[in-house]
Amino acid sequence: MMLKTFAEYPPRKRVGLLAILLGIIAAFVGDPTGGVTKRVNLKELAMIASTSNDKVDAKDLAKWIIEGKFDYRLVDLRKQEEYEKYNIPTSECIPVSQLLNSDLMRNEKIILYADDEFTAAQGWFILKANDYKGVYVLEGGLQCWKDKILFPKLRIDASPEEKIEFQKMAEISKFFGGQPQTGATVAKQTAEMPKLKAPVKVKLKKSRGKRKREGC
Repeated sequence: MMLKTFAEYPPRKRVGLLAILLGIIAAFVGDPTGGVTKRVNLKELAMIASTSNDKVDAKDLAKWIIEGKFDYRLVDLRKQEEYEKYNIPTSECIPVSQLLNSDLMRNEKIILYADDEFTAAQGWFILKANDYKGVYVLEGGLQCWKDKILFPKLRIDASPEEKIEFQKMAEISKFFGGQPQTGATVAKQTAEMPKLKAPVKVKLKKSRGKRKREGC
């Protein structure tokens, strides 16, 4: 019954509640590596998790990648084998269990994603609880990236405004190797319930320059 009620909450509220739960666990369970319990501000983290300030929209991320904006690090929290099948261009694979052993720095802007927001919320909490300042989550996860960027859909009864927006998204979709779907195609695929296939990885030239040294 509790799980059913939890599932009925809006995604943003579910992520917030998950962060609170993780906070409670972290507050009472000692650090397995050092045996010391870390104090965290549960109220502050819960407030952040319940807002949209820590979310990045898939369309904004796609725009940054196309424009060559690299003032952030995009982190894929899935397993290496899943990452190799398909990943968002410019991302790097760092499983949740390895976050604190990675070279991520506390003064960097970090965007986390996984198949959905739940795994990303775990990674978000781990980093925020360890004083990483600019941590964000890709809203809707990889599934939202597929729906909005790789396979944008245009309904048969779409308005003129929606058609114009679809034309823009169609070009973005092609850039990332996706396939825009129009009304007839969408109707057919919905009936057959196909599995979305990830496109070939897009290789983009990185130019971050030297990384700033982290302060104390």
